[in-house]
Amino acid sequence: LFGAQKIFHILQNHVLVFCTYSTISTQTFQVSPTYSRDVAGHGAIAPHREKFYGILNGIDPDIWDPYTDNFIPVPYTCENVVEGKRAAKRALQQKFGLQQTDVPIVGIITRLTAQKGIHLIKHAIHRTLESNGQVVLLGSAPDHRIQGDFCRLADALHGVYHGRVKLVLTYDEPLSHLIYAGSDFIIVPSIFEPCGLTQLVAMRYGSIPIVRKTGGLYDTVFDVDNDKDRARSLGLEPNGFSFDGADSNGVDYALNRAIGAWFDARDWFHSLCKRVMEQDWSWNRPALDYIELYHAARKF
Repeated sequence: LFGAQKIFHILQNHVLVFCTYSTISTQTFQVSPTYSRDVAGHGAIAPHREKFYGILNGIDPDIWDPYTDNFIPVPYTCENVVEGKRAAKRALQQKFGLQQTDVPIVGIITRLTAQKGIHLIKHAIHRTLESNGQVVLLGSAPDHRIQGDFCRLADALHGVYHGRVKLVLTYDEPLSHLIYAGSDFIIVPSIFEPCGLTQLVAMRYGSIPIVRKTGGLYDTVFDVDNDKDRARSLGLEPNGFSFDGADSNGVDYALNRAIGAWFDARDWFHSLCKRVMEQDWSWNRPALDYIELYHAARKF
């Protein structure tokens, strides 16, 4: 349809991509309902908004399965989530010399880019440590300046908070499995996130997501205090903690409630871990939605 030069130009401008494909296509799919609404609301794209559909991505339940995962010490399901995660947490703490055992762990698994909310990640680390929690971060930055910044942060934190924090500044998928299983919370404070899979994998492993309300994070994480009606309208139960805004106050609002629940309402917290594991965030439902829309498109 396009010459190489035109394709290159299109790839430099995501609005032009959407405009082009919404003009020549019968239907266009985005990776979450909220992201689809955001895109369709752009002035240049709005005339084609009726063609836009948001369908969530899913995770592969065979790759991400704590019952068959070879990278965690004890297999578990929602029925023995407390025991399984306790064993994974102990293994994670031993691996990185995290000394206190009966404290919450906040895990962060991410690319270190502006899109992922670097300033919010840094604040979440400090706030967790101030709240007597532990932090394990796994991630790397394609920008060497950001990578260097986090290397310096790691050195400072490992000195001040020895035995309470570990920043692993690389890509390591086997380690990510252990962090998902051994953490109590996984925080995803993205500024921009069309769908996101981190929060879905976290729930598969019984870790509670803490997210900023954007894109697919808004569509998949329902705040335990503020989103009960929204969740139940979709046949779901609340499953995490979320916040608006892009500043430290938002992070504190969600993180303080999450850590407070871990310390003060342990039985309720354990029931929440079981609940999130019971939710299905695989491709089962999205696949059916795609098939339905493909059949509808053939009628045009």
